Amino acid sequence: MSEIFISGPIEWKNTGGLLGCILTLADMNASCMEMEKDKARSKNKMETAEQNNAKTEYYHRVRQKKVEAYKEAGLNLDDFQGSEQGRESMSSVMPSVSIHGARNLMQTLATSRRFIFRKGMPVTVQEHLRDTSAEPLSNRDPDWSDENVQVWKLPIEPISKSNNASLKFQHSRKRSFEDADGDESSPTPSPRSNAVTSFDESLEPYHQELRRNVVTEMFNSAWKSNELIETPLKEVQQPAMMFTRDEKSGKLNRYNLPLNEELPDINVWVRKPWPGAQIKSLPPTQPCRTATSYIFRHHRQRGKFKPKAATDLKVNPVVWSVLESGTSVLSKDGITVSPEMVLEPSRDGGGFAVIDLPSVDYIQPLVGRHEWKSPIIMSGLQAVFWILGSGLSQNTILRQFMENNPNLIHVISSPETSPNDISYDSSSIQTVRLKQIDPERYVVPFHDSNAPLELSRSSNDASSASKVIAIHRDLELRLEPRLDFQEAMTAMTILDTNRIAAQMPEEVLALARVASDEINSARFPDLTDTVPSPNAQIVCLGTGASSPSKYRNVSATFLRIPNHGSYMFDCGEGTVGQLRRLYPPSELGEVLSDLKAIWISHLHADHHLGITSLINLWREVVYEQNHENLRSGPSGWDNFGKKKKLFVFSGSPILSWLQEYAAVENGLLDGVVLVGSRRPIPDAKGCFTFSDVVWDGVHVSPTADVHENVINAVKERTGIVDLSSCYVEHCIGAHAVSITFPTGFKLSYSGDCRPSKRFAEIGKDSTVLVHEATFDDDMHRDAKAKKHSTMSEAIGVGLAMKAKRLILTHFSQRYQTIPSRNALDNFNVQFNDPEVAAPGDEEAVLDTPLQDPAMPDEDFELQQNQVKDTSYRDTTQQEPDAPIESSAATINVPGIQVDMKIAYAFDFLNVRVRDIEHLERFHPAVRRLFELLEQKEKQKAASNPSDIARREREEARKQRTKEVLANKEKNEGGKEKRKRGRGRSIKQDSDMKEGETQTEGLEQNHA
Repeated sequence: MSEIFISGPIEWKNTGGLLGCILTLADMNASCMEMEKDKARSKNKMETAEQNNAKTEYYHRVRQKKVEAYKEAGLNLDDFQGSEQGRESMSSVMPSVSIHGARNLMQTLATSRRFIFRKGMPVTVQEHLRDTSAEPLSNRDPDWSDENVQVWKLPIEPISKSNNASLKFQHSRKRSFEDADGDESSPTPSPRSNAVTSFDESLEPYHQELRRNVVTEMFNSAWKSNELIETPLKEVQQPAMMFTRDEKSGKLNRYNLPLNEELPDINVWVRKPWPGAQIKSLPPTQPCRTATSYIFRHHRQRGKFKPKAATDLKVNPVVWSVLESGTSVLSKDGITVSPEMVLEPSRDGGGFAVIDLPSVDYIQPLVGRHEWKSPIIMSGLQAVFWILGSGLSQNTILRQFMENNPNLIHVISSPETSPNDISYDSSSIQTVRLKQIDPERYVVPFHDSNAPLELSRSSNDASSASKVIAIHRDLELRLEPRLDFQEAMTAMTILDTNRIAAQMPEEVLALARVASDEINSARFPDLTDTVPSPNAQIVCLGTGASSPSKYRNVSATFLRIPNHGSYMFDCGEGTVGQLRRLYPPSELGEVLSDLKAIWISHLHADHHLGITSLINLWREVVYEQNHENLRSGPSGWDNFGKKKKLFVFSGSPILSWLQEYAAVENGLLDGVVLVGSRRPIPDAKGCFTFSDVVWDGVHVSPTADVHENVINAVKERTGIVDLSSCYVEHCIGAHAVSITFPTGFKLSYSGDCRPSKRFAEIGKDSTVLVHEATFDDDMHRDAKAKKHSTMSEAIGVGLAMKAKRLILTHFSQRYQTIPSRNALDNFNVQFNDPEVAAPGDEEAVLDTPLQDPAMPDEDFELQQNQVKDTSYRDTTQQEPDAPIESSAATINVPGIQVDMKIAYAFDFLNVRVRDIEHLERFHPAVRRLFELLEQKEKQKAASNPSDIARREREEARKQRTKEVLANKEKNEGGKEKRKRGRGRSIKQDSDMKEGETQTEGLEQNHA
């Protein structure tokens, strides 16, 4: 895939999957290029010198014959050899991706510069900014083309441009409750607001170039994480990791800032800042309502080559390809043969259009465009794909337009005409099987194969050739060599629960019946009085790590407390889709109405890319239907408690990204309150509490009586009594959190991290702990290198925390099963807590793409955002991370002493707190199910040679990686001694080399 075309306006519902798509393409391209290199190396090793000489001689003989044939035909082979060599060398060219769309596409990509980072896959963005609706048809050359297709872009402006004309972008600023609860349509800024910067169209060329440079550095940068530069200490922006060089040995040693002392006048070695991180803020922009549609058409197709005619004209077969490409040649009789003499008549290439209309305001500008009357553009057009907003499928103007173009096939995608079919079969089938085992805690994903509205032709004339159909899964349109539209849903897989149930092994069902009998017969204690909020529900919407897979979505955990509220912990890509599958439309509105707060643990795409979609859905279902412009006096505290609000708790990287992206999407943060914490002081052990908030630039603390109403208002609206969080070892700004509710119910959530003693302290006596368990115990080295936890380590944190219940989640996507408890006999857990450095400059930039150890962030802000203005997936480049110094503690607890109830999470698990212990009874049945499925997959793969070869390559790669890591740690010390033994002088270049070697063995994060 080299070209991506974004239709409609640039907003998250159209671009939300773009970042994940780019990351997937980058990783696939990197893997393919590595495989090609491996094949080339293996081929070179296998071929002997004699074989190489024989191959060279063969190619020489073939070339000589071609030279003679071309000369006989009056041609020079060298004139045609360049294009052939160019095609042959295309496979070795660095893969790249071009993305096409409307204004703000580049801005959207650039806002992700702090958490998206890849090397070796250039990404170019082509925004269509000019209005082509009034251009003469004679001047409408394709807006883009390659050797396969031509593309005409149709930017469509809505009839009502009032929003576009009046919108003025404002930089992120702190706002008071008076601003938040006043008349939001008033253009008058608050007297307490900061300076406002308006969007200036005349500066856009300069701003576009800056955005383009940011995007270029995100995907094709030469930056290296272990490249150090010497810098005066006083010029280093803090926080930063620094090193000094030992004058005698030349080694690099970690340097820590002195506390409460003046900085010495010395030079230190610091990591070269990542270019994207040096851009503190992007240029201003404003939301754009332009919706882009496209017309795709093949080039005019040459007629079919007629070999008999060429033979009759005595044309040498060696030059048939030249003749077919359009060049005249000489026959063996010396007669000039033109292409028309051996080709059938040419014809127009096939084509189709993709029309995206969000609302009725776009219909009239679309049907009135000149392109529909242009024979040059419309010739060969065979089908139109309509992407329609709600209520547009039966619009009379559109239906008349379709009837006026009877030779086109119209394929409609709209909420009224498209069935709500299952998209991810494997995940849904797994959930159906789990429901067979444990029917009380799993439900069949909601779906409906019947469209709400049956499509019919708009014309009653039977002779009308117009065809209107609804889009569905696996619908395929082939344009060449002839139109082939596969309308029948032959390839579609419908979730047949009866068929899946019939395939369930009886052995598994027997184990499930045993578990049910044990639960029904056992005398489980009544937890109503002993456990707070025993009916609170833990809903696992995403339980996988890194990126979405066929069985698990990325991180999202949903907490529902009856008669109190709902809370989302992390919100990875696809979370809204999971909610729509779990709750039918009649229930989803109530679920969203109860949603009070979202917690995002850190700025990795697999933990936060779904938050924008969730906010948009909440605004659509809850906020916009209940919004009232109220105002009561200058303070506005009373009104703050009357209006629906959604609170987002997180660190400054997430809050900054949300505010920065809000400049693209109009009203995104209306009704949303962003809540953060102050930077911890050095002796605060890296922890902060709910009361440590910043409002309008003022630090609010319990002793500040004038601001107690802020704290009380937030507590009242969220239903949270206490929120405590701490930095954990994973990436910059990674936090774990513990939240207490009025009933005494306490939930602790780890996010991604190594085991943390601070987290165990703030989460002491938690009712439920939700902890990541990315790796199995035999992959402890991988867990430590990638700053995740093993299953035993997660259990050890729960024991240290004295949690009553533990839910393990965030499993590596390579695993479908659950481990045996027999393998978890002892829990030897070393706690790794990042050092808390001295507070740094509030404007300090990140010196890596969010892969540094955790360190203090900037001051966080609590903001009521009405401003129009900020790894599925560890999304940064897999470069070694810098070492960290940790305060380590070890806990050793024999497994036989474990009384904590432990559950393993799967997508769509919905369990009450009082029933978590029941899940343990079903573990044998679930484990046996996956064992049988794995055996079946192995038997199936045994007959597929390509799968066998792929697995062998993967196993060999893993083994090589482990050997390289082990040898590096073993031999690194000897390598340094040999270097010094040779008496190598230490100069600037060799210093840098040695500095890299010194840190390389320690920097194993994502190695």
